[in-house]
Order: sequence, then C-alpha cells, then structure tokens
Amino acid sequence: MVAPTAYGSTYERETDFSDEVWRDRLRPEGYPHFGCFDEHREMVGLVVAGPDEVGDGVGHLFAMWVEPHARGTGAADALVSEVVTWARSQGYSAVQLLVTEGNDRAEAMYRRNGFERTGRSTRRDRDGLLELEMLRDLESGVT
Repeated sequence: MVAPTAYGSTYERETDFSDEVWRDRLRPEGYPHFGCFDEHREMVGLVVAGPDEVGDGVGHLFAMWVEPHARGTGAADALVSEVVTWARSQGYSAVQLLVTEGNDRAEAMYRRNGFERTGRSTRRDRDGLLELEMLRDLESGVT
C-alpha cells in the first residue's frame, strides 16, 4: 500500500515536469537512486539522494520507500546508509530530510540512523500536513 501523505510531491506535480527536468533528475551524478533488493533480487526499497543546490554543504534524502513486507528487516537502514555514504563522498557536512508529522515509525528509523529534528518545519500547500525537518551531522563522528 502506498502512503501518499508520506510524500511531499504528487503524481500530478511530477507529470507536469518536462523531459529535460526528468533527464536531469535521473542523472546518477545529479540525483543518485539507491535500491534495496531481497534474496530473489526483487526491489523492496528505494531512496533518492539530492545534491546541495544552495551551497550550504548539505545533501538531501528524498523519496524513501520500503515495501510493507520488508519493513523492519533493515532495508530502510541500508538505504539511509547509502545516502549517507554518498553524501560523505560528495564532501557534504550533513544530510537533510523532511518527514511528515505523525509518521512516527519513519521518524524513529531516521533517529536510529543519527538524524535529529532541527525545529524547522514546512506546511504543505496541497494537504496542510506538517513536514518536520531532520538533519544528520556528518562531521560529528557518528557512523
């Protein structure tokens, strides 16, 4: 089951993007995508890393998804680890993400992986839900 409220974007918004935007988003060096696969080589999770677009030295974690049957198996932790490893390889000082308020399981997983709330949040126009900013400092020595 897909949880649309967990995502900041919508199908309608994404389909409005031009081919040029999609080509840019799908460049491995631009927005790397990481997958997690089960023993049958079936994808059970996906996450997208995002570059520092404002020059603050912060990479981003976007579009995290783990199939319901794979939750609690370590798949989410493995995906977060891939984004953190990528961000370090880019020289970023931190990784930032947004988690929808009330998505307690996701927030707990991010906390387990070294993310903390920053106190900043954004209210989405489309549904009024609050997205909480979380950050993982990559310079603190936390692995």
